[in-house]
Amino acid sequence: MNNLKELLRKNNLRVKKYQEKNKVKIVDTNKGKYVIKKNNKRNENLYRYLVNRNFNYILKMDTIEDYILYPYIEEVEMINEEKAIDLVNILALLHNKTTFYREISLDKVKEKYEDIIKKIEYLEKYYYDLQDIIEKKVYMSPGEYLLIRNISLIYSSLNFSKQNIDKWYDLKIKQKKERIVLLHKKPRLEHFLVNNNRYLINWDYYDRDIAIYDFLEFYKSDYLKVEMSSLYEIYQSKFTYTEDECLLFMSLISLPEKIVFTKNNYEDTIVISNLIEYIIKTKEFILKEYKEYKKENKDEFNK
Repeated sequence: MNNLKELLRKNNLRVKKYQEKNKVKIVDTNKGKYVIKKNNKRNENLYRYLVNRNFNYILKMDTIEDYILYPYIEEVEMINEEKAIDLVNILALLHNKTTFYREISLDKVKEKYEDIIKKIEYLEKYYYDLQDIIEKKVYMSPGEYLLIRNISLIYSSLNFSKQNIDKWYDLKIKQKKERIVLLHKKPRLEHFLVNNNRYLINWDYYDRDIAIYDFLEFYKSDYLKVEMSSLYEIYQSKFTYTEDECLLFMSLISLPEKIVFTKNNYEDTIVISNLIEYIIKTKEFILKEYKEYKKENKDEFNK
C-alpha cells in the first residue's frame, strides 16, 4: 500500500474516489481518472520495447515496485465494424514492426504437429463415442438431437484440419527459418480502446511466436460480433501470411471445441448451437478467403 501511495504522490495525484472494475482499480483524482494494476515486470519491458519500435498504440505507464499506473480512457462511441477495422490495422502494424526470423527447430515442429494430430484424433474418437451413446438412447434431449443432426459438420471440420496440418508439416520440415512476431495474444474488441487515439490494452499474455495466433484469437472471440472475411482481407493486405502460416491457421481455425453435456438441457442446447454456428461460419470464411482450396476441399466441405 505504501508503494501505491508513493506512486500517486510521484504523479501529484490526490484521490477523490476508488472504484473496482474487471480486477483493476480505477481512481478518480484531481487530474482525472487513472487505472492501477498489480505491476507485471514483463509489461515494463514490453512498453520500452514497443516505444523503441515506434509502435505507439500502447498506454503510457508509470510504475513503482508492485503497482503500475495508466491513464483511464473514456471511449468514444463507435460501431463494432469500424472499431474492428482499426484493430486489425494496428494488429498488422504490430506484427510488421516486430518481425524477425529464427532458425527452425525440427523437434519443435514435430512436437507441434503431434500435439495437433493428437487433439484431432482425440476429438474424432470423442465425438464418435458420443454419437454412439446418443444414438442408442430411446429419447434424445434437444441438445443431443441437435448434435446428431449436425455431427457430419464436426467430422468434416476435423478432417479438413488434419489435411491442412499434414500439408503444413510436409512444408515446414523443408524450411530453414520461420517468421516470428510479438503477439498480443488476447486481441479482442473489448481489449481495444478508442478516443482521440487507439490503444491495445491487456498485454499480460504477450509472447513471441508465429503471427497467426493473434488473428486466430480475434476470430474465435469476436466472430459473432463482426464479419471476419473483410477484416481478414484488410489484415492480409498489410501483413500477408506465408504458405506455411496460412496452412497452420486454416488447420487451427477449423478445430471444433469439445462439447460436454451437463444436466442443464437448455444450456447444453445453446452451447451446441454456438458450436454449429462457429463451424458453419468458419466453413464460409475459409471457402471465401482461400479460393484456391475450394476445389481441393469441395467434397469435404459439402458433406
